[in-house]
Amino acid sequence: MIAVLVDSGSLIPETTQLLPHNEIQHLKVRRVTIDTPLLLLDGHGARADGYWKGGGEVRVRAVTQVPRPAALTLAVGAGDRDRFGWLAEKAAELGVSDVIPLETERTAGVSTRIRAGNVERLQRRALEAIKQSHAVWAPVVHLPHTLPEVLARHVGGIRWLADLNAEPPRLDGPAPDLVIVGPEGGMTAAERQMLLHSGVLPVRLGHHVLRFETAAMAAAAIAFHLREAGHNV
Repeated sequence: MIAVLVDSGSLIPETTQLLPHNEIQHLKVRRVTIDTPLLLLDGHGARADGYWKGGGEVRVRAVTQVPRPAALTLAVGAGDRDRFGWLAEKAAELGVSDVIPLETERTAGVSTRIRAGNVERLQRRALEAIKQSHAVWAPVVHLPHTLPEVLARHVGGIRWLADLNAEPPRLDGPAPDLVIVGPEGGMTAAERQMLLHSGVLPVRLGHHVLRFETAAMAAAAIAFHLREAGHNV
């Protein structure tokens, strides 16, 4: 079934509404015909069955509001905009709740690092990804944060630091609600010490050095497994 995005809070059962312009264009490209069934998603937990009426309009049928899943935040070194965009898309597919571009010592001088002005486009890529995956919730892409700001947002709970020199996470342990991934070159010694002193648990996510986007997706997949197995916080 073809999925389209609608504005948050706009889905009302048994109503007709006009789709956003870019979604109308999407359906025209797909050459949909009158009465084609559609899946309507707002990225904030609402989904509905509907059908194309033409003229940019859809008819909304039954609407379901799905509770927000258990939170999983990925705070990831924001040193490359293109690869971070890929990460935002895959985070949507894997059910990540929040993505935070992380400012570190090794991203400060990188010309391609994520800046505040890039966040809107990243959020859009996360939303677009749910059309393919049919996820009901899109992750929230936040403004860039420093390490102290991330730690202040997440006091306590299960917090992981991706670390090649650590032990792998226990597959019978609790799922994390925060995973911190460093940039290319990793965290500095001072940053790592700050995290360890704050109670963040270092975990190894693979046998080899992983790119930041690979490490983040590995952590998200492990967290999903732990939650499905009932090992939640």
